[in-house]
Amino acid sequence: MPYLHIFPDPYHEFIRIQKAKIVKLFSALNFSQSQKINDVLKLAAETANVPMVTISLMGKDTQFIKSNIGLDVDEGSRETSFCKYLLDSKEVLVVPDTLVDDRFMNNPAVVSYPDIRFYAGAPLISNAGYHIGSLCVYDQIPHIFTKSRQQILGILATQVMHIMELELAVILADKRINHLANWGTKKASLERKLRAFFERSPLCHTLISPNFRILDFNIAAATFIKDTHDLRLQVGKNIRNYLSKTFRVLFSLYFKKAVGGEHIKQEVLIKNDAGVSKWWEVSLDPVTNEAGQVTSIAYNATNINDRKMQLPEISAQNKALSNIAYIQSHQYRRPVASILGLFELIRADNYQPDRECLILMEKAVNELDLVIKQVVDVAGPHTSKVSA
Repeated sequence: MPYLHIFPDPYHEFIRIQKAKIVKLFSALNFSQSQKINDVLKLAAETANVPMVTISLMGKDTQFIKSNIGLDVDEGSRETSFCKYLLDSKEVLVVPDTLVDDRFMNNPAVVSYPDIRFYAGAPLISNAGYHIGSLCVYDQIPHIFTKSRQQILGILATQVMHIMELELAVILADKRINHLANWGTKKASLERKLRAFFERSPLCHTLISPNFRILDFNIAAATFIKDTHDLRLQVGKNIRNYLSKTFRVLFSLYFKKAVGGEHIKQEVLIKNDAGVSKWWEVSLDPVTNEAGQVTSIAYNATNINDRKMQLPEISAQNKALSNIAYIQSHQYRRPVASILGLFELIRADNYQPDRECLILMEKAVNELDLVIKQVVDVAGPHTSKVSA
């Protein structure tokens, strides 16, 4: 079917992409500085009795010469590469005389520099099974390459692959170690900042295990326990030992719900051991791991006693202000309107009011004075505090 030739086979496309990634990784290695690689190259040259040896990696369009003896090249075209014939093979390829081989007789490397007449290549196959390059030997004269030498070349290619994978593993491990070290430094810095925030918080923070054991706490929590119960808060102790008797039962109820995954936030009136009651806002939040399991409970407590005690006074202030607003908008209006009307009459009479007008003016002024007294009485001590 035509469309099968238009679209690439998914499996082979995946292999091509993976191979390109692996070649890119190995291309980052500096083979020329590897003594082990150089030793293998020399051994290959001696075994094959040739002056030229290369280790190459095969890219999409380019053959990269990563290390060599006797050749002054860094890369070449994949299309004209001898090694392209090794791509689908696990066997050593031997060309005793390039001038009598149709595949190579017109190759640029045969008809001009470096004038190759003999070639033998062994594939470099990664541990994952990807063919990424080759170990090749060359000469400018024909050779008869025995089976034993072919086997040795294959063994040397395997050794080269092992060295490459080992060196790449070392580089990747170093990068991983550096990454972890940098992350460790950042993590330590972040932990210090979080710890400083935790300790400086004015709220009482305590981290508790599901079986009521204290895991951590901040300075505010320790100070409160010391001041209230004259006890020293300690990691590993049961949190209920530090709670007032009247609060233990309610706390245990909240705690059980939090261990079950529920977030608790309540305002509670707690009586301490001395019999003094104060309002607290308490919250218990479950802390979970990646699997969603509750590993601890974050217990936070805030003293809201002053705020709760001020609520009745604030309510009284708001009520007084509402009454004042009502008086100002309704009861002020009538006497003020009367005074303004009488003043217009006096002005119309050339500011010579008669007795009746003055009596009405007096009545309006007295009414206004009465309204002002009502405002003062309603305000009382509440408005004086607000204004202060």
